[in-house]
Amino acid sequence: MTRKGIPIGHQVFPGNMHDTKTFAMVIEEIQKRYPINKVILVGDRGMVSEKNLDRIKELGMEYIVGVKLRKSKKAQQLLSIRGPYKKVRQNLRVKSKKIDGETYVLCFNPDAEERDCLTRTSS
Repeated sequence: MTRKGIPIGHQVFPGNMHDTKTFAMVIEEIQKRYPINKVILVGDRGMVSEKNLDRIKELGMEYIVGVKLRKSKKAQQLLSIRGPYKKVRQNLRVKSKKIDGETYVLCFNPDAEERDCLTRTSS
């Protein structure tokens, strides 16, 4: 996207291709297609793999990604942070910590917690 939020490109992939593979292809393609000095990739938990994150770092790009708490030892360290969450909104509280030069942010949504609890007990 441009600074004004206008998309500069997009790609469409087959529906049966896993997101970690499509994300890896996009990482490589961005620097080939666009003469951009600063790239910040944004991805959800389904797009992230250690291999993809390593490649993003090798290419000198920045990133904001969601990680699966159960699969990330570094992210799990956030659970042990003492002290209260910082309230950002009515339904959003956060804690953050820099671990090995990367900033991890743990988000807690009390509304989602209640929904998840109801889902688990009714199953």
